[in-house]
Amino acid sequence: MEIYLNKSKKPKTPFAPKWNYHIGCELISHIDFKKIAKIILKKEKLILKKFPSSNRLNVDGYTGLGKDSLTSRHEHFNIFSWPEAEIKKLKPSILDFYSRFLNKIKIKGVSNFEIKGWANVMRKGESIKAHLHATGPKSYLSGNISVQCEKTATYYINPVNQINAPFSQQIINKAGQIVLFPSCVPHYTDIHLGNKERITIAFDFIVK
Repeated sequence: MEIYLNKSKKPKTPFAPKWNYHIGCELISHIDFKKIAKIILKKEKLILKKFPSSNRLNVDGYTGLGKDSLTSRHEHFNIFSWPEAEIKKLKPSILDFYSRFLNKIKIKGVSNFEIKGWANVMRKGESIKAHLHATGPKSYLSGNISVQCEKTATYYINPVNQINAPFSQQIINKAGQIVLFPSCVPHYTDIHLGNKERITIAFDFIVK
């Protein structure tokens, strides 16, 4: 497990900004992500057909993938409810990593939550724009799992320093890699230049 700590220096005025957050990352080795990729691509066609595109503003969650993307249907499905055997392995793997991540950074987590997940499929020339998942009082943790990728990275932006020379933590995408981060941390990706689809699973820990 890799842990990235981003912590501000001790403030010397009452108005100086403070931040202190961790990003955790490791590879999941016991799941066949090639099978997961095939399942997602098959489900993508069905979901796009079942749920027509919407012109609602930012229906794609501010990712820039557009109203015709699978991402824009994220409200209509929870990937962790799919019945396929490899899909069913995902949630226990996330919960195991979550538990070890909190133990590693010595933070007592929230126990009363559910996990909502969706898939993102990107074609050549597409990218995910900077966006974040939550900023409210119950904002907690979010995550990404790379299912199929080629020479791309995800960049996690310091939520305080986003404008003038923003600090971004670069994490190179690898198939089977899981990343946990605070839901308030903005993130974006490189432009996908591969011929095969770039496929990821995104999820939120939703505090009840």
